[in-house]
Amino acid sequence: MSTTTVGVVGLGRMGGNMAKCLIDEGLDVYGHDVDPAAREAVSEYGGTVTESARDVARASDVTITSLPNSDIVEAVYTGEAGLVGDDVETVFVEMSTIAPPTTEVLADAIADTPADLLDAPVTGGPENSRDGTLTGLVGGERAVFDAEAPQDVLTTLCAEVHYAGSSGAGHAMKLLNNTMSMGNLLLAMETVALGSRYGIDGERLWEVLGNASATSVAFESRMPRVLERDFEAGFTVDFARKDVGLAVEMADAEDSPMIMGNLVHRMYTQASDEGFGQEDVGAVVKLFEQELADQVGGDD
Repeated sequence: MSTTTVGVVGLGRMGGNMAKCLIDEGLDVYGHDVDPAAREAVSEYGGTVTESARDVARASDVTITSLPNSDIVEAVYTGEAGLVGDDVETVFVEMSTIAPPTTEVLADAIADTPADLLDAPVTGGPENSRDGTLTGLVGGERAVFDAEAPQDVLTTLCAEVHYAGSSGAGHAMKLLNNTMSMGNLLLAMETVALGSRYGIDGERLWEVLGNASATSVAFESRMPRVLERDFEAGFTVDFARKDVGLAVEMADAEDSPMIMGNLVHRMYTQASDEGFGQEDVGAVVKLFEQELADQVGGDD
C-alpha cells in the first residue's frame, strides 16, 4: 500500500470523486473546497477536510487541484493565503482544463519555492474519476513526473498516463483533444440530423455509423443519449464552448489561424445562446434539428 499523502483542492464532481477513489485505494487524503456540502461529503467518506487550501498543500506529498477555470486556478495558487508559499513542499498536480499561459503563471510563482508543478488535465468524466479510469495528459519536468509520489497518484486515478512534454504541454494537449472531440461531435450531430430528415431511423443511423469509419469516441458516447433525448448535464455545451475558445486563443497567440476551430467555437457559442448551454454537449444536435424541422430519436 502506498504511503503517499494526497491533497485535493476542489471537491466538485471530478475532484470529489478523485478523492473517494484515492481513499478507496488506501491513501491518506486531505481536501478543501469552498462548498461546505462538498467538504462534508469527503469528510464522511474518510478524508480529512482542512480549513484552507494552504493547509491541504502543507499536509500532502502531492496536491491535486481540480477547479472550474483559469482565473480561479490562478487565484487559488497565487492569491492571498493561496497554495504557493515558502512553507509548502509538495508536488502540485494541476488537473483543471485551463489556458497554457496560466500554467506559465503558476510555474513562475512556484519556481523559487520548495514545491514542484505538473500540469495534468484528464479526459473522462466524473464516473471515470470515481473508478480510476481517467486518461492523464501530463506536462512538466520529466524527473518530477517520474518520481514515486506523483506516479502513485496518477496511476491510481488514470488507466492511461501520457507524458506530453515540458510545463504547459499537458494543458495544451487537453485543449487540442477537446477541440478535435467537439468538432467530431458537431459534424456527427449535423450528419445524423440530416439522415433523420432523409427518413433514416435514428437507431439505424447509430447502428451503421457507430460501426463504420465515420465513428468517433464523441459520437459513441453521445449518440445513445441523443436517441433517448437525455441531455442531463455531463460535459456541458458551455464547457465545450469554453475549452474550444481557449484553444482558439492559444492559436491566436501563436499567429496560427484556426479556421475550423473558430467555426466549431462559433457553433457551440450559438448553441449556448439558444439556451442549451447547461445541457449535455450532445444537445448541439438541436441546432440542426431546428434547421431541418426534424428530431433524432425519442418521440417525434
